[in-house]
Amino acid sequence: MKNIIGQPARGEDFYKRTREVEQISESLSNGNNLQITAPRRVGKTSILWYLLDNDVEKRIYVYVDTESVDNEEDFYKKLLSEILRNENVISSKKLLNAFTEKSNDFFKKIKGFNFLGNGIELNHDESGKNHYDELFNFLTGYAQSEDIELVILVDEFPQTIENIKKHNEDTAIKFLQSNRELRINPKLKGKVKFIYTGSIGLNDTVAKLSATSTINDLHSIEIGPLKREEAIDLFTKLLGTKERTTNNNANDYLLEKIQWFIPFHIQLIVQEVANQTEKGTEITKEIIESSIESIIDLRNQNHFDHYFSRLKTQFKGDEFKYADELLKIIAKQDVINKAEAFDLSAKYSVEDQHKRILQTLMYDGYINVIKDSSNYQFNSPIVKLWWLKFIC
Repeated sequence: MKNIIGQPARGEDFYKRTREVEQISESLSNGNNLQITAPRRVGKTSILWYLLDNDVEKRIYVYVDTESVDNEEDFYKKLLSEILRNENVISSKKLLNAFTEKSNDFFKKIKGFNFLGNGIELNHDESGKNHYDELFNFLTGYAQSEDIELVILVDEFPQTIENIKKHNEDTAIKFLQSNRELRINPKLKGKVKFIYTGSIGLNDTVAKLSATSTINDLHSIEIGPLKREEAIDLFTKLLGTKERTTNNNANDYLLEKIQWFIPFHIQLIVQEVANQTEKGTEITKEIIESSIESIIDLRNQNHFDHYFSRLKTQFKGDEFKYADELLKIIAKQDVINKAEAFDLSAKYSVEDQHKRILQTLMYDGYINVIKDSSNYQFNSPIVKLWWLKFIC
């Protein structure tokens, strides 16, 4: 297992999230389309790639990153293009026979495909082409011709909505409606499913458009941090690849210091441990402490700067000012209670929005409510230290 930092892990480098993979697979088996909710750096995309690489439950998975897409036509074109690049799709004899023989009514309607000796591809003639219709006809033809379930993994879907919203909010709502119509169309016969995820929250993105009805058919699965035993298991496995060892005292200290057990922070610590020690070293509490201090050094700014830059994209004007000061207060005094958070919202005249802002900050992994209390705190002491050093 390599210590992959800053990008999704695949194959042997992926720390298998058995619990989460089983939840996703079971929900698909129950007939659901899904949204996967999780803060950044928890490992959403790695889980999607695990499904893709392993054809879990003998499904065909197609991964599509739509982060840069800013219009409906390009969105459906990209989905269709990625589906037709998938080796399992284009090698399906049932599908190819149905397409070449035009025995399926929906395949007869398709204008934008070429049949090659080894598969199907989009042609380059864009005249009069509607990619939603092309995708719908293909997926419907697939559902009627193929026995294997097709699951389309749409990553960064909320960002796509935001991109379209910049042009026109009504267009973004129409885009959400067309997605819903496609998902729930009975002609797909349960053979085609969609999983949406992204580094910003879908629920919040849609709520800002007052269009929550467009996603009320999606079953939500939350991907959280690792459990304590998983965090230690990942830590020791990554140290093992660096030819370092650890002990129970150091392991317990690690958990105490990071508190929020996301793979990304464990990977960063392992990287710093390896930089500071020689092969064969047994890792101590002191080494872990030194490694955490090094993580928030200026040279690692790129690993944390997104936390602040995201605030600027998520919130504008007084909403941003409120979120900014709220997080600075929590960083400086460790907590803020709910009453103080509300009073602060009045300072920026965002009383009506403050609950949504807090929910967004919790979803995105900044803060949580301390159990059995009315206080908000940073999820991660590491992020809190970085906030104190570079933002406050």
